[in-house]
Amino acid sequence: MRLAWRPVSLRGRLIGLLVVPLLVVLAVSVVVDYRTAVSLTDATFDRALLGTAMALASRLESDDDDGPLELDLPPAAEAILRADEADSVLYAVIDGAGRRIAGDEALAALAPSRMPGAPAYRDAQLGGRSLRVVEVAQESRLVKATILVAETTHKREQATARILQTVIGSNLLLIATALGLLYFGVRLGLRPLDELGRQIDQRGAEDFRPVPTAAIPAEARPLAAALNRLLTRLEAAGQAQQSFLSAAAHQLRTPLAGLQTQLDLANQDLPAEVRPRLTRLRDSVARLNHFVRQMLALARSSPEAAAAMSFQTMDLSDLLEDCASDFLDGALARGLELAFEPAPAPVAGAQWLLREMLANLVDNAIAHGPPGSLVVIRCGTDDTEAWIEVEDAGPGIPPAEAERLFEPFYRPPGSPPGGSGLGLAIVREVAERHQGRVAFQPGSHGRGTRVRVVFPSVTKGACQDSEG
Repeated sequence: MRLAWRPVSLRGRLIGLLVVPLLVVLAVSVVVDYRTAVSLTDATFDRALLGTAMALASRLESDDDDGPLELDLPPAAEAILRADEADSVLYAVIDGAGRRIAGDEALAALAPSRMPGAPAYRDAQLGGRSLRVVEVAQESRLVKATILVAETTHKREQATARILQTVIGSNLLLIATALGLLYFGVRLGLRPLDELGRQIDQRGAEDFRPVPTAAIPAEARPLAAALNRLLTRLEAAGQAQQSFLSAAAHQLRTPLAGLQTQLDLANQDLPAEVRPRLTRLRDSVARLNHFVRQMLALARSSPEAAAAMSFQTMDLSDLLEDCASDFLDGALARGLELAFEPAPAPVAGAQWLLREMLANLVDNAIAHGPPGSLVVIRCGTDDTEAWIEVEDAGPGIPPAEAERLFEPFYRPPGSPPGGSGLGLAIVREVAERHQGRVAFQPGSHGRGTRVRVVFPSVTKGACQDSEG
């Protein structure tokens, strides 16, 4: 089974590249420090051992050239020499003929076969004990002997253990401090990139302003420059798509409107027996005109096309007043009454998009409201949000169908003929382009449907344009 490779973050890569060499260096430092400290400690103990041997050598004496070699070491001095709380001290003095003249017989057995020319140190085992031995040759006209001094290694082992603990403890503290500084240093060094990511993440889909590069490290500026070029190309592509859709909308609506007008005129001149067929043709053209308008509105409200749109501060109450006359003919044809309840509701948005959203909400309400009923169109503010809602007295929306109604071309069972299933899809697209949301609520007295669209509110009278 092949394991999928997961890319490592830049922070993790930097820490990994720095931590491994740092740990290797610190590990080598531990070994070097330990060996250096042990070597210095051993040298100190060895000098003390050599001092004892030289003191014994100074106590050797002989009366004449042929006289026996003697060690002048009083019992009190020998007791002081052997007095050590941690280790046992042994010594032996061997003359030129290889005879032990003083000291421990067991140690004399470790004497070399020939006289050394300088003090020599070696490790030995005696009676199951580890010893450190120094050999000193003393040779003059009257004295020719070898002095051996040995001691067990308890003090050395204890000192070595303390050195090891000290070296490991101090280096572990150094490692922990270095790793902590490294971690927080890398985090601090990459903070400008984190801030850049946060700024980009907080942007809306309609914001194509260049990324500021003043606070970005030099290494990341090529990335920021490439991102700015990409934003510029996306903005240009969105504007081109918006221009194309606007031109297409105009080119399609004009001939369809002319065709419907010609059918209306022809209906007056044709014989009565063909008028029903012409009426059906005129209704089909009207539905086609409505469908084309909704398709273009849905395309123009998509994120790709709406990204290059200019958002301006406007009031939803003004939108209701401007659109009121547009809905009267449809309401009268269905025998419905329209009621408007405007209130100040400032928002930042594209007026034509919000107008298209309101038109679809009202068309749905008129299509589903029973003859003689009331359709109410309201707007206002609630805390920090502005809202607009359309309420009808129709059959209502089952909760199970609420989410599916936003799917393009979906029409629930029992829908009146003539619809395209795009109205609420357009409503949601427009709401999302304005960072809003759509909610269904029961109508007054538990009858009908109230569709509320909520937007972030802006300060009334604020003047700002943003690329959206």
